[in-house]
Amino acid sequence: MGRVDVRRKYVESVGLGFALRQAFEVGTDAESLRRCHVPLMIEKLARRCSLGEGIAEGRGKLYNFVFRCRVALREMEHDKLETVNHCIRGAAQQAAASGGLRTSLIERFLRTGEETWDGAGSGRFTLAQLNDDEVYTGATKTALRTLFRLLADLLPAEAQEVPQVGLETIRASIGPMVKGLVERDWQEVALRELTARTFVLNFQGAQAAVDAELSTCFMGTAWQILWALFGDYGLKPEEINVECDGVSAGDFAHVRLSAYETKDPYSDVIVHESAHLLHYLKPEHYGLHVRRGQERFVDVEFCHRELFAFECEAYSRVVRHDKRKSRISFAEEMKERAFSFPRDRIEEVAALVLNAARARNGWRVIREATVIPRVRGRAREFPTYP
Repeated sequence: MGRVDVRRKYVESVGLGFALRQAFEVGTDAESLRRCHVPLMIEKLARRCSLGEGIAEGRGKLYNFVFRCRVALREMEHDKLETVNHCIRGAAQQAAASGGLRTSLIERFLRTGEETWDGAGSGRFTLAQLNDDEVYTGATKTALRTLFRLLADLLPAEAQEVPQVGLETIRASIGPMVKGLVERDWQEVALRELTARTFVLNFQGAQAAVDAELSTCFMGTAWQILWALFGDYGLKPEEINVECDGVSAGDFAHVRLSAYETKDPYSDVIVHESAHLLHYLKPEHYGLHVRRGQERFVDVEFCHRELFAFECEAYSRVVRHDKRKSRISFAEEMKERAFSFPRDRIEEVAALVLNAARARNGWRVIREATVIPRVRGRAREFPTYP
């Protein structure tokens, strides 16, 4: 058994104090600490020492060990970010070299998600600028794939081996929402499409999601996916800001791994992001008969789209309780117990969830609060004048 395995065994099985004593014997170099849970170990030690608990004997040595760990961790973080920056530059240089392109433009996209070459974005462009945009777009997609591969080499082997979240898991999460909100003869198609288009961003899920997004003409979402994944492992430069639990921008929905693993009893980000797909996707694209006045699977008012997703997310948790009394009791506690929802919206979301839990058909309550009302009857005729 290696030194790292010995340390992990003691931390997880024998106990913190004894593990720290053994850690002195195997050393505190950065390479040995790289794969250990040292930050958690330090936190526990500091808390126990502040309470006067833990190891009384050799307290000075333990504090010395903590100091050495902190120094090693700072060095390790600096080295890690240097490696990440080197990967970014290397991916940009490789992509630019094949077509004689400007490395700085591709590297800027990898760091910011901004397309700054000629012909990018919207506007009136010359044919030469449009050609430049096509060339740079192709090269930047290649750079994104290269960067993903380079950063993957920095992940622990066990993280890469975790299988993609299965379709059956996603289908089970979104099933109640689809049955409650989608027209009956559309439900099977909606459930199939939402299941196939939703990705949870562990390593294998993110790899599939990046490939799916790069098959379209948009690269911004693929950039967000990449940094959402590696940001969860501390492999993201500080200047890159990807503050989101998920991404849904048209054809696909993506759930950040840290959000998927949250312990909030009212949170299901798979449902949240899939709910956005319901108001993006069009039934007519799948050969379904479309009724007059309805364009999407669920036509949500634009100003209520985020509210709609939060309601679907929370109410999908409520309906897991079998009895009506249990549902109402669970919904009543949402305002105090839900911690992953925006604080400025929790009252609005919790109130509507409670109304839905009290109703005979809670999904109808959510629909009436967020969906565009249909215009029934003949359109009003206005007089014409010569």
